[in-house]
Amino acid sequence: MVNMRIDDNKLKRAFIEEAEELLEKLNAALLSLEAERGNIDLINEVFRLTHSLKSESALMEFSNLSKVAHGLEDVFEKIRSSELDLSRQIMDMIFAGFDVMHEMLNRISLGGDDSGFNIDSVLRELQPLLAKSHSLSKDKDIVTCLADIEFTDFEKGQIREAWERGEAIYALTFCIADDEPMKYPRAYLVFNNLELIANVIRTCPDMVNPAVGEENFSHITLLVCSDKEREQLIAAANIDQIQDIKLIPVIYEDLLKAEHRIEKGRFKHPGPSDFTSPENRERISIRVETRKLNDLWQQVGELIISKSHLSRVYERIDHHSDPVKVKSQLEVISDSLDRISTGMQESMIKTRMVPISVIFNKFPRLVRDLSSKLGKSVTIEIHGQDTEIDRSIVEALADPFTHIIRNALDHGIEFSEERLIQGKAERGKISITALQQGGKVAIEISDDGRGLDLQKIRQKAGVKGVLKDEEVVNFIFTPGFSTKERITDLSGRGVGMDVVATRIREELKGEVKVRSVQGKGTTFTIMLPLALNILNSLIVRCDGYFYAIPTQNVDETVKVLLSDIIVNGDKSSYSYREKIIPLAHLSELFDRKPQPGDESYGVILNHREEKACLLVDELVEEEELVIKPIDSILNYQHRLSGVSVLGDGTIVYVLDTSIVEELARV
Repeated sequence: MVNMRIDDNKLKRAFIEEAEELLEKLNAALLSLEAERGNIDLINEVFRLTHSLKSESALMEFSNLSKVAHGLEDVFEKIRSSELDLSRQIMDMIFAGFDVMHEMLNRISLGGDDSGFNIDSVLRELQPLLAKSHSLSKDKDIVTCLADIEFTDFEKGQIREAWERGEAIYALTFCIADDEPMKYPRAYLVFNNLELIANVIRTCPDMVNPAVGEENFSHITLLVCSDKEREQLIAAANIDQIQDIKLIPVIYEDLLKAEHRIEKGRFKHPGPSDFTSPENRERISIRVETRKLNDLWQQVGELIISKSHLSRVYERIDHHSDPVKVKSQLEVISDSLDRISTGMQESMIKTRMVPISVIFNKFPRLVRDLSSKLGKSVTIEIHGQDTEIDRSIVEALADPFTHIIRNALDHGIEFSEERLIQGKAERGKISITALQQGGKVAIEISDDGRGLDLQKIRQKAGVKGVLKDEEVVNFIFTPGFSTKERITDLSGRGVGMDVVATRIREELKGEVKVRSVQGKGTTFTIMLPLALNILNSLIVRCDGYFYAIPTQNVDETVKVLLSDIIVNGDKSSYSYREKIIPLAHLSELFDRKPQPGDESYGVILNHREEKACLLVDELVEEEELVIKPIDSILNYQHRLSGVSVLGDGTIVYVLDTSIVEELARV
């Protein structure tokens, strides 16, 4: 017999994926629970998630992670049973435990283990909450005992089927009065009553084939599965001479966890060499929707058919072949391959795209903790969580976004008293919005605080002479620059905005723009390229270069005569649908002189609320392009959002349509 050995590294990676998903769901559930502390469904959800994390960690022998999860599970068991009220202080303790588990998992994912963490302090904080009565300890002993039972295959099937049907699983325990002489018949009455409304899986002691005396039936435990209300099950057991009836919920995984156990001592913790370094770490494996894989597999099937068709045509070609017929068949195959390759390209790109919510979901917790620490009242609104972005970019966004939000809380949003005096709402607000614009993803992080103090920035930067407000604002991205007089653990060192600029502009080839209104608030607009993205584009030619304009930002194309151009000093405009809009030649945007002519082609661009007319030499065609990031050396003017290559090898530059706003301001 072949010895099938589980690959330890694969097992660990599977655990990390599962644990990361559990922690993400747990974080969201805890934040929702803080807003709705009486929501029993959320309480049960948190209990289930912590229990699953405890069980998975124990199976993988990460004992410290399992202990903290177990402590939180016990707290929520008391909350579920109404023995403990969920106060703000308790929520803080729970979040502290969550943070420790998150740090442990981070270290595990980088090739380490869960040792070296001070879990005693966390458990010591939870200890006063975990004081249990004797009866509760006894209840847990019963559940633990059930978990050690060796179930038959038939019983396992019954439990699994009940779980799949959504039925609850309980341990029903009761005692028979000491003065009852016929204990077994009395216990059997309860068993019979329950069989009428539930499925009794196992009895302890065995009541089906009793092999013990009457004195051993004084305390009975029945494992039952049912979709009935708890009251109905208790009522079925509540007959004469029956005492101390308890109905204890049992977790499905606890009963059958023996099936999932790995041989003790088999698992070893791989060293750091088994995983990538934290600096360059990207998820080793990814979860992809089955629908996306099915689409890809279907296209692979079509590719195999086309390949077979091409082979048959090649085999039949000889000197007597009809060239017209061969050409016709090759055209059919070419069209098929073109369609399949385009579809496969789209499918592969979609597998790399993830919703930006994987980053956004972390910010409510950040706002909660920092606003509490600062003594400010702040809410957060998030829009566009479903906007998709390449997963390689997502990993790098956490730090810049965190610094912007910390600055908004510390510098921007006022205390409630100050806000009320200014006529603002008592609670400050941070808004985060994501949307796709052409070949980029635009993310706005705004607050309704006091805004940037431009005068203070000028003084701190030592600005001499006249500078536009936009130029003054850019000083906040200078390394070491801060207007904070006192250094705190949140700000004052001038590091945060430098990180934002470096990460976004240099590493991600994106752009950061800042708009601020004194007394109204500040908005950071972050434009990020899609590392790989199919973009439907209008290709134009100008001065021998080819440019792509996202069709979603094109209203229409027009012929523009020289006499149609309205010149006012150094500004040009165009009358479009009874409205005067800015006009510029594409050459001018790249500091080149346009070639004079009596007529040009105009592309009417739209961007948000603005429109502009862009003159080009030629309208080439409309085509779908795969967009890749462009290096800042080629994009020093920040006019481009990416680059692509046509089928014949021609390079196409993708225009950033936000130039419309720039033209509108000129």
